Amino acid sequence: MDEISTQIRLRRSHDFGIQGSYGTGNIGDKALGERFYEEIQARGRSVEMFNHTTESSNAPNRVLGGGGVLHDWYGTEHLKTRLAYATGGKKAFAIGVGVPGFQSPEGRDLASRVLPELDLITVRDEWSKSNIEAVCDTDVTVTACPVWLYDDPQEPTSDRTGINFRPYFGEKEDMSESALRDHFGYTDLENATERYIENIKRICKFVDNPVFIPFTPKDEKFAQKYLDIPIWPYTFSVEKTLKRVSNVERMVATRYHSLVFASICRKPILPLAYEPKVEEVAERLDLPYYKPHKDIKIEFVSPSGVDRLRTAARENFDLLFEAAE
Repeated sequence: MDEISTQIRLRRSHDFGIQGSYGTGNIGDKALGERFYEEIQARGRSVEMFNHTTESSNAPNRVLGGGGVLHDWYGTEHLKTRLAYATGGKKAFAIGVGVPGFQSPEGRDLASRVLPELDLITVRDEWSKSNIEAVCDTDVTVTACPVWLYDDPQEPTSDRTGINFRPYFGEKEDMSESALRDHFGYTDLENATERYIENIKRICKFVDNPVFIPFTPKDEKFAQKYLDIPIWPYTFSVEKTLKRVSNVERMVATRYHSLVFASICRKPILPLAYEPKVEEVAERLDLPYYKPHKDIKIEFVSPSGVDRLRTAARENFDLLFEAAE
């Protein structure tokens, strides 16, 4: 039935086709899909959403919609698919995306040839812009992640400390060990993992009334394996997860979108930057951040500049509709 539904959507006439990893179980990715769908529909245009393996659809405007989609961490096939989808219509866009970078000669060559063909590229941070500029000369606008367009559900605040830790480095199935070592600098993965586990256990003992908030099913399993604190059961719901973050008094945020959710709800935050993308968000929120396998000062700081980032997130769609005309 899912395949039949996909084929119908591929062929049905629609103004915008959005490609991304929206159904994988990651709450942050689902939030991106919801924002793209709702923002485009709100402007009176028809839209269909497709997964990251889709190479074509019946849309004149093709969009790579948010997420860290432009890289070649584990080969170039997925990058080819994404770029083939975007450039297969009348107009091609990459909107609010993250660009971890291109390591291989094939990946750099592909990006250098195809990215200048896109009609508009907006990226979620300066790091992403610099990674594009390292391989080609094309216009890139720094905006912000579209997920900042969510509102705080303003749940009653409890005295709990929300906790989100992602699985440790060796469990990053979406990234090769060479990428972890060469690109992100985890030179001793075994030692980094051991330090990370020690740090998260110490944090949970130190903070008041910790409760774990999973953003993927693997987060929940990871917490069950290593932590002795209450764990809210994983649910594939942006609304419920955002309400959970709104309910706590403060937040320890490791995943990218756990940090975004916490800032939307204006919570004091302790960010653990397991990748440069988390550093970028923390810096834009004027927050101190720590490597998860290094010494961590356990303090919570309120984010600033959230309204500025919401404005930048809105700019993604203003620029998209201007370019699509």
